[in-house]
Amino acid sequence: MKRFLSLLLLIATPALASDITRASVIAAMNEYRAQHHLPPLREDLRLDASANDRMSDMEDQGYWAHESPDGRSPFLWLPAHGYEIRYAGENLACGFETTEVLVEGWMESPGHRDNILSPHFEDCGIAIIDGMTMRRGNGKSIVVMFGTARTPAMATR
Repeated sequence: MKRFLSLLLLIATPALASDITRASVIAAMNEYRAQHHLPPLREDLRLDASANDRMSDMEDQGYWAHESPDGRSPFLWLPAHGYEIRYAGENLACGFETTEVLVEGWMESPGHRDNILSPHFEDCGIAIIDGMTMRRGNGKSIVVMFGTARTPAMATR
């Protein structure tokens, strides 16, 4: 019986870990926000587009940082997609295989945790790629753009 339970746990464990998707990352961040009595983040298509542009820039330029090598802000892409910034933040991560490990890692990092639990952020957008922007690597790379628009009524969800 003990051997059967061990085998069952080995088979069941991978099923409990979720693949990294926009929906799974938002759901996991919102679980932490709910635990802290904060409203859920809403996915905003303008922030998704901004995060995608941000990820493409890092791939094209071969860097992985909150600021580009030439000093450009990560928030450069938000107004270009019609998101007029009131508040903005960014989380980056690379080399992760599951949503649970990814978001737990952010929650252990004070700056990333602050972004996830910020009462100032209402919206988010996410970009995900397989591998890394600077070299070959395992896992996925993730950009999350957090924000609150100057005119929330105009947000596209």
